[in-house]
Amino acid sequence: MGKPTGFMEYERELPQDRSPLERVRDWNEFHEHFSEEKLRHQGARCMDCGIPFCHTGQLISGMASGCPVNNLIPEWNDLVYRGLWQEALKRLHKTNNFPEFTGRVCPAPCEGSCVLGLNELPVTIKNLECAIIDNGFVQGWVNPDPPEKRTGKKVAVIGSGPSGLACADQLNRAGHLVTVYERADRIGGLLMYGIPNMKLDKAIVRRRIDLMAYRRRSSGGETEG
Repeated sequence: MGKPTGFMEYERELPQDRSPLERVRDWNEFHEHFSEEKLRHQGARCMDCGIPFCHTGQLISGMASGCPVNNLIPEWNDLVYRGLWQEALKRLHKTNNFPEFTGRVCPAPCEGSCVLGLNELPVTIKNLECAIIDNGFVQGWVNPDPPEKRTGKKVAVIGSGPSGLACADQLNRAGHLVTVYERADRIGGLLMYGIPNMKLDKAIVRRRIDLMAYRRRSSGGETEG
């Protein structure tokens, strides 16, 4: 995966943060963004591991190791390196309902399990994940995808945090009509009220929720409640 000699040619790099003097004036996200060229260089660092541990989430001695949602990390690292962004997005969505959330706030146990990290700094997996989904929204590749058929079954999900929304999304994809109940005045749970804007902007949460609600409406359902 990636460029065979990429891990020897390119150093690990992360985008710079906005200047503190600038970011104290607002609540916007403080991470800058990389150019496509630099992102492809970071994807090129992914080695063709005999056994990649980054995407196999498990507990070892009570500690998380690898990606808990089993993201196909070596595959989309390679696709980013080759400039195949839409294919990378498809791989990312195969295992992750909300990569724009995890790409911002996940503690990245995948990077702690990166084989390259044994001798060098690990691949910038989290940053690449965030770049793939953000680029997908910019390009218009992330659209409502309602199920072809409805089962006629109705399911209520109590709580609209990350797990509740992921549950609702999977059930909706299976064809069920899902209603999400939330006691707060806005859908999102921890995403909306537990994470500050500078790490996860509320507009990003709202964008995904609107997409889910549209997916449900456009296939004969009602909006979320």
